[in-house]
Formats: sequence, structure tokens, C-alpha cells
Amino acid sequence: MLFLVELDHVKSGGLSTAEQASTFIQQIILPTLSRMEELVAENKIIAGGLTAGSIAPRFIVAVEAATDIDKLLFSIPLWPVAVTKVTPLVSFDERRSRVNEVLDSLRSLPRKLQSEE
Repeated sequence: MLFLVELDHVKSGGLSTAEQASTFIQQIILPTLSRMEELVAENKIIAGGLTAGSIAPRFIVAVEAATDIDKLLFSIPLWPVAVTKVTPLVSFDERRSRVNEVLDSLRSLPRKLQSEE
């Protein structure tokens, strides 16, 4: 199953000093980037990156079941301080199959009789 995952860091306002910012970078940002790279190497993240100018990763995950998303998200250090949106995706091929099924069923319907004017 494919899912689009969007994480948006919630600005807590608690990074007012260089020391706090440094701690956040060392404890959240760098470990998050490392974990994302591991997930890419494990072929769980199949595409993605970070939005320019913000702490907001966007990526597509391939997992066997929707419940696997929880386990994956819990392993990302940014997750506890982020707003998370997970969207299930349908592959282009799967959608083409459904559209063709609908088209076939429409073709099998009797044509409406046109009224004579």
C-alpha cells in the first residue's frame, strides 16, 4: 500500500536561544534526517524530501498494511512535535483498471432512446 505522509513541525516558540536551537537540531532534526535516510535504504520511503524553507518532510511510503504507518511514524524523531497527515494513494494502474471497469459497465447499458421532436 502506498501512502503520502506530510509532517509539519509545530513552532513551539521554545527556541529563543542558540543553545535551544542547537539542542533541537542535534536531538530532532539530524536524527530525523538520519532516520529518513534509513527508511529510504530499507525501501519503505520510495520518494520524498523536505519542503524548502521549513521543517516539513513529505514522502511516499510503501507498506504492507495501514497499521505499519504507526510503527514507521513513531520511529521518526520529528513526529511527536509535528502535525501529521497520512493520505492513502491508489496507483495509476489501479485507477486505470477501475476506470476501465466503469467504462465497460457503461457500454453494456442499453442506450437511451432519443426523443423525436
